[in-house]
Amino acid sequence: MTIYFTASIAGKRDHPEIMERYKSIVDKLRSLGHEVLSDHVLQADYDQVLNAEDDYRVKFYRDMLNKINKADLVFAEMSVSSASIGHEVTIALEKNKPVIIASESGIPQIFKALQDHNIYFLEYKGLDQLLSQLEDEIESVKEGEDIRFNFLIPPTMVDYLEWVSKSRRIPKSVFIRDLVKREMLNDEGYQNR
Repeated sequence: MTIYFTASIAGKRDHPEIMERYKSIVDKLRSLGHEVLSDHVLQADYDQVLNAEDDYRVKFYRDMLNKINKADLVFAEMSVSSASIGHEVTIALEKNKPVIIASESGIPQIFKALQDHNIYFLEYKGLDQLLSQLEDEIESVKEGEDIRFNFLIPPTMVDYLEWVSKSRRIPKSVFIRDLVKREMLNDEGYQNR
């Protein structure tokens, strides 16, 4: 599995000890056999990024988008919260990528509102606890992966799905999954099978 790892670059400057945590997480993910895309965090210097020319920032942003596109999973360490990490998580969710948000200081409330949308939370106390839970958490994500299901519908339904997607700002697949979930919950025959 290819995992995009993100964490606060500013956190490395403000909390020098946190860099070891980031490295330990990446090392553990690699030891589990995953390809981890992490250079943008581990090798980036906050002051360099902050004071960079626009060309560098554009390249940095495009690289980030490409890495998220390549990834099967996004892992966000949010013990030091950052609007940039929130933006990356939002991009991943819009692309229907599963996201694990790990935090020693509590999960930001905004993400808890999205818990039914391919997002997993890992609150921990200490690095050892986090590292011991990583493998199980990734297995949970794998078990929750969706299965592709193609079907034919008339053009009027396609038009409606396009409209719903734009007006409610949700992917068409999320809307359809929500419809099926509602039916499953209300179908007594299915519930009593």
